[in-house]
Amino acid sequence: MNIREIASRARVSHSTVSRVINNVATVDPRLVRRVQTVIDEVGYRPNFQARALALGRSHTVGLIVSELSGGNPFFSEIILYFERAAVEHGYEVLVSFADLEAHPEHVAQCAIRLKERQVEGIAVMTFGMEEYLQESSMDIPMVYAGADHDLPGVRNIRINYLTGMREAVKHLVDFGHQRIGYLSGQLSWSSMRIRYEALRKAAKGVGLSLNKDLVVECDHTLDGGALGIASLLNLPKPPTAIMCCNDVAAIGALKTLNSRGLAAGKDIALIGFDDLTMCRFTQPSLTTIHFSPSELAGLALHALLEEIQKTSEKTDYEYKTRFVLRESTCAPRS
Repeated sequence: MNIREIASRARVSHSTVSRVINNVATVDPRLVRRVQTVIDEVGYRPNFQARALALGRSHTVGLIVSELSGGNPFFSEIILYFERAAVEHGYEVLVSFADLEAHPEHVAQCAIRLKERQVEGIAVMTFGMEEYLQESSMDIPMVYAGADHDLPGVRNIRINYLTGMREAVKHLVDFGHQRIGYLSGQLSWSSMRIRYEALRKAAKGVGLSLNKDLVVECDHTLDGGALGIASLLNLPKPPTAIMCCNDVAAIGALKTLNSRGLAAGKDIALIGFDDLTMCRFTQPSLTTIHFSPSELAGLALHALLEEIQKTSEKTDYEYKTRFVLRESTCAPRS
């Protein structure tokens, strides 16, 4: 079934059918109802790819994410909320998964493939991989999130990790903690270095110096958190509080604490990062730093649309993290 057959059934011209499908406001409402009735009866669906070729617009945007496995729902939520926001603005989303742990440069290949599929712009939500994309010389609207420096011609949503880190460190120091441990992701990744530097600045701001012996690089996964906190607990003088690079590592740390007969919020203070939904359901509920996938996805989509639509006045986006107090922190045990 094509629009000429729809037109014949509705007894109108095929150009009228085309205007109805494209929601042209000047079409007579009676004709709109007549055409729409036929469309509903035959179950017609427009060929959006053909329309895109005719209009020179695909109304499709690309999204590059990483880490869809490993028990971390952060990027799954990014996809969900980014697509919801895109659909509200009349755009479809093509998602490309960058296998960064095996091949960091894979993000550039993802961008090239999305461009070949005629997307109008690309949001890169992999954090810290901008150097590889820079080399790909993409001539297409592009938005990064959390790049450690601004890049020519690319929108960067700045992420202020320091706001949430300051609140978290102040909370621990007010409780009386001086030995604060940190479970970090691989510091060779710029996104993890930025979080670690924000923690160091936050500690320095309250007159505290982080002990390098209390900083453990681990996979920012459930297993990584479980193993990382074990190495800290095995020290002759373990930390009394531990901050984690993300919530997933913190939840892995909870398992190790439980296996050793220890409880976060009673025997040791534990703080995550991201504020995933599951943090409200752990035992105890996890104190964390709020870094919302839904809010970040919304900012990325709006910034990308400004680039695609060549908006003259562009918003200067900055995402500020914040501290969320729950049950997993406490004063040091005497």
